[in-house]
Amino acid sequence: MIDNTKFSREWLHLKESETNLFSSKYYFRKSKCFFKQLLLALNTLSEQGTALRFIRDDDFNDEELEILIPIIINISIDGNIDNIPIARDILIKLKENKIVKNKLSSLLDNGLDSFDDFIFRRLAELLQYLNFSDLKIKLMDKCQKSENENLIEIYQDFIEK
Repeated sequence: MIDNTKFSREWLHLKESETNLFSSKYYFRKSKCFFKQLLLALNTLSEQGTALRFIRDDDFNDEELEILIPIIINISIDGNIDNIPIARDILIKLKENKIVKNKLSSLLDNGLDSFDDFIFRRLAELLQYLNFSDLKIKLMDKCQKSENENLIEIYQDFIEK
């Protein structure tokens, strides 16, 4: 008969690590320079994954989100390939917050001139994930009216979907 009251050493280490992680997150959140450190980590490629996971797993007020969301949008469309899914998860989690849609709308209105077709494609994918059809239509209209063949191709690819 197996004794179900004894846990393996590996399980106990996992449990201890989880407790340490929760404690570390708590004390980090309470530190004086918490937000400044989070922004520094978010803008440092080697630390970005940890910062994104922290943001994904925590809650932020609108004042903080006003600062964080543009950075997260940028990572989700032009970031390190390992961090794009985490950034998109954050935006999906926060998609009901008006700040996400406002920042994406502002990007479509003001910031697309310098972007290449790779960024347009990632942005179209993001808008599809977020189910922001009005913004996707706006982006597709820009692609369709473009003289750039790559952007026209993006329009054709996404219209077929």
